[in-house]
This record gives sequence, C-alpha cells and structure tokens, in this order.
Amino acid sequence: QQPATLCVSALHPPMMKLRVPLLALLVACCAGGVAGEATAVTPVQKVVALLEKLEKQLEEEGKDEAAAYDKYACFCKEQVDNKLYAIERSTAKITKLDAKIDKLAGEITALDGDISELGTDIGSLETDMANNKKLRDSQHATFLTNLADADGAIAACESAIQALKDSKAAMGGKAELEAASLMQIKAMASTALAFASHADLSERELNQLNSLLVASQPGKAYEYTYHSNDILSTVESLLANFKKTKAQLEEDEFETNAQFDKRQLNMANEKKFAEKEKMEKEALAETKREKKADAEADRTQESNDKTADESFRTVVVGQCETKAQLWDQRSKSRSQELT
Repeated sequence: QQPATLCVSALHPPMMKLRVPLLALLVACCAGGVAGEATAVTPVQKVVALLEKLEKQLEEEGKDEAAAYDKYACFCKEQVDNKLYAIERSTAKITKLDAKIDKLAGEITALDGDISELGTDIGSLETDMANNKKLRDSQHATFLTNLADADGAIAACESAIQALKDSKAAMGGKAELEAASLMQIKAMASTALAFASHADLSERELNQLNSLLVASQPGKAYEYTYHSNDILSTVESLLANFKKTKAQLEEDEFETNAQFDKRQLNMANEKKFAEKEKMEKEALAETKREKKADAEADRTQESNDKTADESFRTVVVGQCETKAQLWDQRSKSRSQELT
C-alpha cells in the first residue's frame, strides 16, 4: 500500500513588514500640524487609518493566497507521488509479465518440437506398418503358391504310387498298364522337379526324377532302367519328403505370420501411445499459448497505463513548477507592496 502523502506548505513571505516604521514615518512628517489638535481627527490620522486598513487587507489577501497555494502544492505532491508509485508498480508488473511470457514461449517452443518429433515418429510407424503389411502379403502369396506346388507334387506322387500298385497287381508285362503307369510317373516327375527347389531332395533323388522324366518306352523303364519296386520306393520317398516340406512350409508360414502380428501389434501400440502423447502435448501447448496471449495483452495494457501515468506526471510536474514560479514572483511583489 502506498504510504500516506505528507504535504509541506510552500514558503510564505513575511506579511508583517515594516508596519511600525511606516506609521512612524507618517507621524513624524505630520507632527507639526497635529500637535495641538489631540481631540480632533486630522487628515493625517485619516491617512494613517486608510494605510492601516490597506495593510490589513493586503495581509488578509496574502494569507488567502498562501492557503490556496498550500492546497495546490499539496495536490501537486500527492498527484506526483501517486503517479510515481503507479509507474513503479507498472514497471515491476511488466518485468514479471516479460519473464512469464519468455518462460511460456520457451515451453511452447519445446512442446512444438516434441509434437513435431512425435508426428514424425507416427508417420514413420505408419510407413513401417504399411511396408510390413505389403511384405507380409507378398510372403503369404508366395506361401500359397508354394503350398499349391506342394499339394500338386504330393497329389502327383500319390497318383503315381497308385498307378504303380495297380500295374503290379495286373498281369506283368502288359504294355497298356505299363504305359499308363509310366505317364503317371512322368507327370509326377515333372511336377516334383518344379517343386524340387522347395524340397530337401538329395542328388540321387534328383537324378532319379530326371531319369523318370526322360523315360519314353513302355517296358524299357521296367526292364532296363528301374525295377517297379525301386520306382515305387523312390516315389514313396519323394512323397514323404514333399509332405515334410509342406508341413515345414505351413510351420514357417505360421511362425512368420505370428512374428508379423507381433511386430504390427507393437508398432500399433507404439503409434497409439505416440498419438496420445502428441494430443496431450498439443492441448498443453494450446493452453500455454492462451496464457501467453493473456500475459501479452496484460503487458500491453500495463505498458499503456504506465505511459499514460508518465505523461500525466510530466504534465502535473510542469504545471506545478510553473505555479511555484508564479507564486514566488507574487510573494516578492506583495512583500514590496507592504514595504
């Protein structure tokens, strides 16, 4: 709270100046004309009375003017002190507001940086998830193709085995059955060789498949190249290998898909948390922007108030100084009137 204003009165010129010497001078000048007229009012006495009245009037007017100036001087000091106090208070408040604005600006800048970084992270996660999904779709498509090849190879082996068993059960050496069996074997060999890159075939099995593929004459394949039991054993071995390969393909697909789902889930959760953090920081940044805007508005208003107070104080000081100069001149003039 502003301390109470203590008003100090302006200097009063001495109002009682040389009254006795003035009257004595007048009496001395007229002493010869009034020596014998003690009971009558002489002209000199009238002049003296008039001068005394005039002197009294001047003294009263001087007191009134002094009282008025005292009041005005108190007003000046009170206004100047009040404005000085207001200016100092505004300066302190502006300093605090500047510090608050700077602090908020720094916090907003940091939040904006975090928000931008989180946005980049979210974008990267979305890109990674999309790329992983694209890769997974490609892997799954490859799996379906390989699975179909495996099913085809298995089916060809099963058909060839059945044909061989049927041929063995019939009369040996019949060219028609041998031809049918050989066609099944060639079809199986062709399908198996197409799938061979996915199956763990030995060099011997690959050579057998190639031999079966180029066999073209019924009877010769049985009599000179392979015995039917050897062919059956080879095809059964291939069938087991292809079934194992199919099982491995399915197991690998399951594991790959599980890993994909795990990665996608982890990235989805990371993206979710990043989005949540980003939203929270955006809300916090917006709140701080509002506070900063309010502080800036307060600072602008306080600065305007300070400028107005400074202008008013300058005007008051100027007017009061002018008034003081006039009062000083008037005091000197009145003093001369009385003397």
